[in-house]
Parts: sequence; structure tokens; C-alpha cells
Amino acid sequence: MSNTTASKIKGYCLVTGASHGIGRAISHEWASKGVSIVAVAIDEVALKTLKEDIESEYNVSCITLTKDLLNQDTPKEIFSWCVDNNINIQVLVNNVGLGSAGSFEDTTLEFDVCLVKLNIFPMIQLTKLFLPTLKKFEKSYILNMSSLGSYRPIPYKALYTASKAFIYSFSKAISSELKEDNVQVSVSCPAGVYTNPDVVERIKASGKIAKWTSLYVDIVAAYIVSGMLKGKNLIIPGRGAKVLMVLMKLMPESLNRWMVGRNMKRNQSAKKG
Repeated sequence: MSNTTASKIKGYCLVTGASHGIGRAISHEWASKGVSIVAVAIDEVALKTLKEDIESEYNVSCITLTKDLLNQDTPKEIFSWCVDNNINIQVLVNNVGLGSAGSFEDTTLEFDVCLVKLNIFPMIQLTKLFLPTLKKFEKSYILNMSSLGSYRPIPYKALYTASKAFIYSFSKAISSELKEDNVQVSVSCPAGVYTNPDVVERIKASGKIAKWTSLYVDIVAAYIVSGMLKGKNLIIPGRGAKVLMVLMKLMPESLNRWMVGRNMKRNQSAKKG
């Protein structure tokens, strides 16, 4: 069913944060289904490698845009470039973001502001800008990247999970607004994803449950793209993450916060030691 639906996609798939991690894997997954990619990231060298890999492996084009999405004017620049070059976006993947683990007190104000700006504002701006284009297609897709942590406040991931809760709420709301316009809005809430050495260390520091529910990035990307094509509003990759989500919902919020916070603090202390 997924491949049949993907064959109807004649426009491009725009992916932010496409040079590494989940964004790179999602770019490959869409390209494998015959969809051309517009890859946006700040790492020019990694984007060049991505382009070479995709165009050599799949019969699609991969356009790269080296852009810093912390700059508030960048989303408009991306949109204007697409309009000027007749690049019609049918799939929008808002993936770019920052992660963190540790005490809120220990992070710098500059880092905190960057995290909120990068995790939230490009998603809002690009969705707003590209929505008229997306609505021109018989069927189009938006994917916003949240986290399983969006369901509950997590001590020592305070700002990160708060930003992901915003993404979750925003996505579910506009999904209802756009239902009659044939714009499929999905939000993905993965647990841990093995993407790079720093993330691997953060997952290890989070304890046994985090390691049990975490998946490799290619598997997560396959879950996400398949879920988008199946019209799922909520995509939770992996059985372990689904079980954990149910447990989080059943457990009182205060108890969940205490248990997770204690575990996070213990593992952060062990890591420092």
C-alpha cells in the first residue's frame, strides 16, 4: 500500500536537518520510494555526501540547500528559492532540532534559547509558508518530529521535552484543521534513536528502559515514512516505545516525574563520576 501511494507523489520532499541522523535517514527512505529530495542543513560537506549517495543509489534528484535555521529569515529564503526555481513541495519534513540532557541550571542561556528557537520556530514558519503549495496537491504530507518525552515532563530534559510537547500539541491541532484539505499532518514520537555518538551516550546515561526502547535510525525512518503514507496522525516507532507510552499514560504524572527524574539524576551523576 505504501509504495502505491508514494508513486502518486510528483512533487518534492523537503527535509530539514537532512545531513545527519533521522533527517538523513528519512531523506533516504523517501528517495527509495522514488521521491526527489530538497535537503536543508547547515553542514555543507555532509549535504554533498548525502546528494551523492541518494543520486547514485536511487533514480531521483537531491537538491541541497546549506542554510542555518537559527536565522529567522532562513525559512523565507528557502520558500522563495523553491518558488523561484519551480520546486513544488508535496512532502514537508520538519525534523531539525537540538537535544540535551542535564540540569537546566547547568546549561547556558544561549544554548537554551537556541534549543527553543531551532526546535520550534522553523517548523512554524515552514509550515505556514508552504501550506498554500501543499494544498494544491490532491494529497500532501507534513511530518513534525516530536518525542515520546512530549507526553510527560522529564526532569533533566526539561526544556527539550517542553519543546517537544509544543510540537506534539501544534501538530495534533493543525491535523484537525487541515483534514478536509487533504494535507496529512503526522507527528512522530520516537523514544531513543541511535543517530550519533553523543546521542548514544545520552541514551546509555538514561538507563535500561531507554536502551530497551531505543532503535537504530534507519528503522525509525522506515516507521515514519510508512506511517505518513498510511495516514497516521501519530507515529510511534517500535513496540517498546508503544508499551512505554501506555505505561506513561497509566502512571500518575507526579509518580512518573519522580521515577524518571531519580533515574536521570542517578545516571547523570554516574556519567560525571
